Amino acid sequence: MVLRPNAVQCIRQATAAFARRPGPWLLVVAVVGLVVWNYFDAVSGLVHRWWNEPDYLYGFLVPVFSGYLLWTRRELATFEPVKGIWWGLPLIALAAAMRWASAYYYYELLDPMSLVPCLAGLTLFLGGWRALRWAWPAIVFLVFMVPLPGFIAGTLSHPLQRIGTLASTYVIQTIGLPCTSRGNVIVLATGQVGVVEACNGLRMMMLFVAVSAGAALVIEGGFLRKTVVVLSAIPIAVIANVARITVTSVLHEWVSHDLADKLFHDVAGFFMMPLAVGLLWLELGLISTLTIEEPDEPMVLSLNAETKKKAKKPRPRPRGHAGAR
Repeated sequence: MVLRPNAVQCIRQATAAFARRPGPWLLVVAVVGLVVWNYFDAVSGLVHRWWNEPDYLYGFLVPVFSGYLLWTRRELATFEPVKGIWWGLPLIALAAAMRWASAYYYYELLDPMSLVPCLAGLTLFLGGWRALRWAWPAIVFLVFMVPLPGFIAGTLSHPLQRIGTLASTYVIQTIGLPCTSRGNVIVLATGQVGVVEACNGLRMMMLFVAVSAGAALVIEGGFLRKTVVVLSAIPIAVIANVARITVTSVLHEWVSHDLADKLFHDVAGFFMMPLAVGLLWLELGLISTLTIEEPDEPMVLSLNAETKKKAKKPRPRPRGHAGAR
């Protein structure tokens, strides 16, 4: 069992380390200030998109969760000055090349994306492999700050619309309501429901991929379990979107068109995330049930101790040779 220091202990260790050798810590503070100044415009552009585009509103939570990952792995952090290594310079050079390409070729998203290799390179250059081992999950998770490029979002939009339309039509027919699909429109007996671009599920898919990646970084388990959790984000997001379209269509038939459009359509959108999280929780439970856990190390040590104890027991002497010379 690993004991993690609390906040007071971390502050005391940092204060003591700064008092012993303030030079390296002042260098770290200066580098952090330089990075903040250098990337201020790029991060400001991201914040503007998060605020004005509902698809990427979750971007505000990405830095917060990255900080949480640093805190959960705090037992790996060291407050003593360590010697960095030169392998961080290629990552810093890669970040500089990405920023140059962003300015020269007008790829705006490359500028904020270069923050990820920049932070990884600085962590390695200033703190070495131990610092990178502590911080790499938080640094990698910052990838979800950057919105999808327009051509990727456009490529995924139409297939997701089509999948949502066909799957919802099948579910509605299974329930017993007559309907058919014409393009991205579900034709019901008393009306029709259009699966527009805003209902294609891309917003949910990006959000839930970020949530699944965060869950994979937090849960215990091997590489296979974490990979399954991340890859399952796409089908779970599709299922949640199909459930939203189906509920809206059923309410069109059973309640009223206006109420379904103005109220239940938006309410169903809010319930997509809890539904997806519930499906993820069921998936984790199923994986835990099907996974065979290896015996813990303390159990092995206790068995070895009992074996050694039995081996040390004195063997009984033969009666006939008692006292014989």
